[in-house]
Amino acid sequence: MARRGQRKHLKRLPAPRHWPIKRKEAKFTTRVIPGPHPKEHCLTLAVILREILGYAENMREVKAILSSGQVRVDGVIRKDGRFPVGLMDVLEITTSEERFRLLPKIRGGLKLISIGDAEAKYKLCRIETKTVVKGGKVQLGLHDGRTLLLPEGEKSVDYHTLDTLKVGIPKQKLMKTINLANGAYAVVSRGKNVGIEGKIVEIEKRHGTHASTVTLQDPDGNRFQTALEYVFVVGKTKSEVTLEAEGGSAE
Repeated sequence: MARRGQRKHLKRLPAPRHWPIKRKEAKFTTRVIPGPHPKEHCLTLAVILREILGYAENMREVKAILSSGQVRVDGVIRKDGRFPVGLMDVLEITTSEERFRLLPKIRGGLKLISIGDAEAKYKLCRIETKTVVKGGKVQLGLHDGRTLLLPEGEKSVDYHTLDTLKVGIPKQKLMKTINLANGAYAVVSRGKNVGIEGKIVEIEKRHGTHASTVTLQDPDGNRFQTALEYVFVVGKTKSEVTLEAEGGSAE
């Protein structure tokens, strides 16, 4: 009889390369369940609690922590160790009062940046799609899988794909729009320059896959180019979120 449904296990050797796991220590690791982020661009809660933060030594301890409701992602309690946590997500450990935001790491992968209580109440989401739904309302599809209907009276021409929205969590309240334009501050989310931040100097739009490019200038004055779809705007002139924690980040 043929297998039904998705596999529930994942061997460590073919797991995403950016996962900070020991490949030969054991045979299996947690498999990402369908959620807001693809497995190539996320970490599971089990990997974060066990391999990065060191709060658990095995999966049994991970399940005990999660079943008690101590862990929240974007303000929502999550109890499955396979839940995917990705770019710009806010992770909160209620018992220790620790809060982290996931950001792209230089040379690939994601890092945890410690943030304060005020910053943990919002996140940045990039607009991936813009469609008109029933009733003539405009719906924005965001990078983390969520959708947002524009309020009555809002002009849809003010919102473009690859712009960034500042969204309150968990109630998903629209707080601010940050346009992808010259002078804006951005971070590279993918590609060979992943994790580098800087001010947008020039945007060149062309037809074709990865043909459009963006020139950025980092804080040291160095300029580099990357594909347009790899750029994630984080502020109009400076970043709206903490990009590097004092004393380093949890990786």
